[in-house]
Amino acid sequence: MERKVFCASGPNDVYRAVSTSLGRERFWATSAPESGGVISFVLGDGRTGECRIEEAVQDERYRLQYFGSTLTFALAAGETGGTELTLSSTDPGDCAEVVSLLLRLKAFVDFGVDLRSHDETRGTSYADS
Repeated sequence: MERKVFCASGPNDVYRAVSTSLGRERFWATSAPESGGVISFVLGDGRTGECRIEEAVQDERYRLQYFGSTLTFALAAGETGGTELTLSSTDPGDCAEVVSLLLRLKAFVDFGVDLRSHDETRGTSYADS
């Protein structure tokens, strides 16, 4: 299963958002430090997990094991600038999470906006958790 989004920001900005602890914490996770190729995720919905990075190609691809599935961020420079971003998951049931993640990423890299609610009472089954 895969979904796409166009970001006005360049591939370097998009790649940094998904591949660095600070970037991930700005749109995706409450906490996401990395050590030895493993990201220790703490998500807004309460999930925690150790997720191994499988591939990291600067400004092109970032793939990791993520709570039982594999997420792959594929980045390509747009014809007139920006980034064509494709996010795929090996779990077809991840569709809602993938769409939510893509839109939160776009809001962050293009507009500096965090769409998450940061309300601990609204963590489960909310698109903005």
